[in-house]
Amino acid sequence: MSTETRATTSPRELLAQVEGGYRATRAVIDALGPERFDTRLLSGMTLRQMVAHLAAWEETVPPRVERVLRGEGDDPAYEDVDGFNARVFEETRDATVEHLRARYATVHERVVEVLRSFLGRDVPALALDIVEWNTTGHYPDHYRDLGSAITDATELAAVVRRGWIDFRIDLLALGPLIERPTPIGWTYMDLLAHVIGWEELTVARLATLRETGEPVGPGGTADEINADLVARARGRSARELFEEFDAAHARLVEEIGKLSPEQLHAHDAWAIAVVAGNTYGHYAEHHHELQAGVPQTSGELVERLRDGWRPYRRALARAGLAPLGGPTASGWTGKALLAHQAGWLEWCRSEVPNRLAGTRGPTPVSVEHNAREAAAAEGRLAHEVVARLDAAYRALLDALTALPADAAAPTDLVRLVAATVYGHFAEHLHELEALVPTDTRAVLRRFDQTWSRFRGRIREVGRARLMDATPSGWSYRDMCAHAANWMQNAVSELAGAPRSWSRETIQAENERAVEAHRLVGAEAMLDELDTSHARVREAIAALGDERLRDPRIFGIVAFYTYLHWEEHLHEDLGVDL
Repeated sequence: MSTETRATTSPRELLAQVEGGYRATRAVIDALGPERFDTRLLSGMTLRQMVAHLAAWEETVPPRVERVLRGEGDDPAYEDVDGFNARVFEETRDATVEHLRARYATVHERVVEVLRSFLGRDVPALALDIVEWNTTGHYPDHYRDLGSAITDATELAAVVRRGWIDFRIDLLALGPLIERPTPIGWTYMDLLAHVIGWEELTVARLATLRETGEPVGPGGTADEINADLVARARGRSARELFEEFDAAHARLVEEIGKLSPEQLHAHDAWAIAVVAGNTYGHYAEHHHELQAGVPQTSGELVERLRDGWRPYRRALARAGLAPLGGPTASGWTGKALLAHQAGWLEWCRSEVPNRLAGTRGPTPVSVEHNAREAAAAEGRLAHEVVARLDAAYRALLDALTALPADAAAPTDLVRLVAATVYGHFAEHLHELEALVPTDTRAVLRRFDQTWSRFRGRIREVGRARLMDATPSGWSYRDMCAHAANWMQNAVSELAGAPRSWSRETIQAENERAVEAHRLVGAEAMLDELDTSHARVREAIAALGDERLRDPRIFGIVAFYTYLHWEEHLHEDLGVDL
């Protein structure tokens, strides 16, 4: 027995390899229905026996490793491989498919825990050998079995889709980290471009097989192809890459669907091997690399949620309420978009206890859920839809922040929050950003439209009622003084330097403006309001597009004028938006 620490494969490297091989194996096992578990494989085992066999050998790892760590060597009881396999087959003959799958998942997690316990320690080479013999050295023995278990294109597409969904959600779980380097040096966006490219090559290679009956290579060395794929991704956004990933996946599934069972299994199942190597097997290769950026603790998950929410909510604030009744870039209204996201946030919050308990509740049917939310949103005011979105986000945030920050975040919980919340925000962010005016002409158009409604409603109130209370509690005169003061601040800051405001200084400024106008009459107040409007409009028109694109300048223009007026249209002037 060797007691030296192995130099060739570190525990961390082995952990990555184990997780990759396991995921590729599970992609097939989990995609095939229970009726397929009595299928006889190339090795002579049934699929049922193979799953039980894999699980049983992994189950031996923790006690055998513990024995080695005590200095007692490996357990000789496992030298009778055939006898061990026969006992496993007999013991699991009547086990349900659900039980077999669950048992395999459970024992594999114990192996992972053993490997994690090795990190940062010197361990005997035999301990690492025992892990390898029963995982990375064992999985390949059954890859041909797994390939033979796939009988037609429908099953192969199901396997591909299962692996693709998990990989895509893990990419979403990165949030803003997707632009950062991976542990091996390229960025996660480079990794995504790399995966997309190999799937596109697979589409072309399968089409050639279908048309000519002959396998074909990828058209270059792996290094050459990878370099080209990464170079092509430069300068593109994460959203664009995700859209391309989705499109490449759809094309691949379509091409797989055109293959006959004979074509799938021709040339020693070449098509299945190529698909496996460039989809679910490929995702598995990058699993550990990807997991390095995925939230591991509840605290990290909360931070990723906040990071995803900030740009989304900022874009919504900059867009304001008025455009939400109109269409977005995707065709539905802004209100429908927000209701759609609020609905998924609410479902996510309701599902959190299930994921923490290791279970899953029923998932809404996406098409039905989205259509229902979109239809209901059209009967609501924009501010009501926004308030619902904010409340749904706050409820989820509260639920997650209630968890111990350093507690491990269950994978199913991370994937839930990534897919339905912050990854979902990123998916729709561009639709909100498109509602934000980006040049002086567009800003002035929005400015004029909102002012017309704001000033028109004040005109309807009339001078005689300016001292009456608004629904929010102050007088119409005080509201006018408040609005005029912020327009005056805008003129001052656009001519000089933007000020930094806090909640406290904003409140103090509001109180100062009201007090300064306490003795101002109705006529003079409205004249000041109109004069302030004319001056700030001139200041905005003189800015130029380039200066307006400065976020600080845009903030002064929008939040001191038309976005500000929208607040009072709803709260004080009874105008529905």
